[in-house]
Amino acid sequence: MHTALRVFCLIPQSNMRTEVATTEETVILTRPVGFTHTFTVFPDDMNYVGSLFGGKILAEMDIAAANAARKLLRGTDCEGAVTASLDRVDFKKPAKLGDIIELQANVVGLGRTSIVISVSVNKEDLRTGVVEQICDARFTFIALKDGKPHPHKRILLSEHI
Repeated sequence: MHTALRVFCLIPQSNMRTEVATTEETVILTRPVGFTHTFTVFPDDMNYVGSLFGGKILAEMDIAAANAARKLLRGTDCEGAVTASLDRVDFKKPAKLGDIIELQANVVGLGRTSIVISVSVNKEDLRTGVVEQICDARFTFIALKDGKPHPHKRILLSEHI
């Protein structure tokens, strides 16, 4: 029995997908899969000492990582993915009212059902134009079908890690 090979080329930060060539069962990713998310720090996002609340940053990081996982799972029979864990987060710099926060989530590793996503968070002070990293972390998501871990059948080329 012969299995055809097709590879999908996923274009980062877009909804476009270009078919290049696949296995009937597995898709080899020839480009990195990522997601960029931004928000502005508003008064409701502040903690009691006047900086961006860490819980708000963590929630936004989880959303950015989840969207990267969703992009990766597009076209599979998986119903979605859930957060299984996240690595240590060190808050390096505070963000202030009015700062623009940019989160960049990139798929950096794949297991049979797991998806590892690196999320980096930067702030931009609009008064000065200075951009600084706030924090970063690695999230692990698990692909699901019928509420149980399910193989996503994706392979990430090592050059994208």
